[in-house]
Amino acid sequence: MTKIHFTNCRLLDPASSTDSMGEVLVENGRISRITTTATPSKPAADAKLIDCGGHALMPSITDMRVQTRHPDAHYKETPMSLAQAAVAGGISRIVALPNSEPVLDDPELLKSQCRLHADCPPPLSGLKVHAYGAATQGLMGQGMAELGLLADAGAVGFTDACRSIADSLVMRRVLSYASMLGKPVVQHAEDAALTAMGEMNEGEVSTRLGLRGIPAVAEEIIIARDLALLRVTGGRYHVAHVATAQGLALIRQAKAEGLHVTADTAPPYFLLNDLAVADYDPRYHLTPPLRSEADRQAILAGLVDGSIDAIASDHSPQDKDSKALPFGQAAAGYSGLETLLALTLMAYHNGAMPLLRAIDAISHAPARCLDLGGGRLAAGEAADMVLVDIDQAWQIRGQGFQSLSSSTPFEGMPVQGRVLATWIDGVEVYNYNGGKHG
Repeated sequence: MTKIHFTNCRLLDPASSTDSMGEVLVENGRISRITTTATPSKPAADAKLIDCGGHALMPSITDMRVQTRHPDAHYKETPMSLAQAAVAGGISRIVALPNSEPVLDDPELLKSQCRLHADCPPPLSGLKVHAYGAATQGLMGQGMAELGLLADAGAVGFTDACRSIADSLVMRRVLSYASMLGKPVVQHAEDAALTAMGEMNEGEVSTRLGLRGIPAVAEEIIIARDLALLRVTGGRYHVAHVATAQGLALIRQAKAEGLHVTADTAPPYFLLNDLAVADYDPRYHLTPPLRSEADRQAILAGLVDGSIDAIASDHSPQDKDSKALPFGQAAAGYSGLETLLALTLMAYHNGAMPLLRAIDAISHAPARCLDLGGGRLAAGEAADMVLVDIDQAWQIRGQGFQSLSSSTPFEGMPVQGRVLATWIDGVEVYNYNGGKHG
């Protein structure tokens, strides 16, 4: 039995509202004891001793929205580079979107996606990979996929990834069937007719730049329709990467009604606004687009009060050629795994969000939304943990990413919060001083 005794830790566990000095004993890959005291105890017999130097020990991150690019686009990301980027970002668990090629609308394909790191050398093979099943066949929004078989194969929910389910009858059927399976339906809330050919947020900035606008109402319309259907069908509904104030207002109202609704957003939508597009830099070409400053402030407020449950990286890696095009023609997306923690902590360092709430949004909350378990520092839980220097300053530079994609809308931004080490099931998978594994 392997034992690890972590001492001199600042324990941060949102699930138990813990923020105190203490110690953690790990035995055979699971947390066996937590002591919240500033007084060191006698090291456990035969245990490896790790002095955390007063730094924060917190649950590792669950990233609930990742495009793996596996198996069809390894020039954008490989299983190895994805795993290296994830653990460098303090992430122990990812949830893959079904928009691979072939699409994850088949149970065997979904199982294969969940095993994509099996061939990575230890310890990277320990990265925990889950997947959403496609809500419709081929993600085409017409015929419902075999949701029951996908659930049996391990699907944690159903979604058409970066496409809204436009047909109301199809959406009603998906919600009804998913309700019987106890799984959430995850919606990319953008009305396709209103977003077609759009390049950025519709408003004063788009007019001045001469770029085709995507109105904020495109998000509101889909959420409003889906909530109306949810009142009929029951079940669970999750809104992905919420970006507008009106979309958030609908989510708040639905939660107040008692509907089973959850939501996530991503760092660009609470840290940036559409003014960033002023230089036509394709790094800012995202889906959904960067919205107005009023929307940004609303999304941040929604995170603080819990109306938006979680923060996901929205990792959607693109190769250099795909991004090195005029703004409207460049592929939408960015590399987000390695910056998720530091960008989330920006809201804490700026005084906008309590520290435990920020950590909850990337650890316990996403796991809770998808019934994955974990995301906690508690006896009996898997020892999936990350050691963080909360205050260490650094500058985001895409060229230093482990990911094959170096494109980020936060290029050059100063941040605070460095991942020092990551453990999955008690096994160290990343050490900042020791570099990457594999």
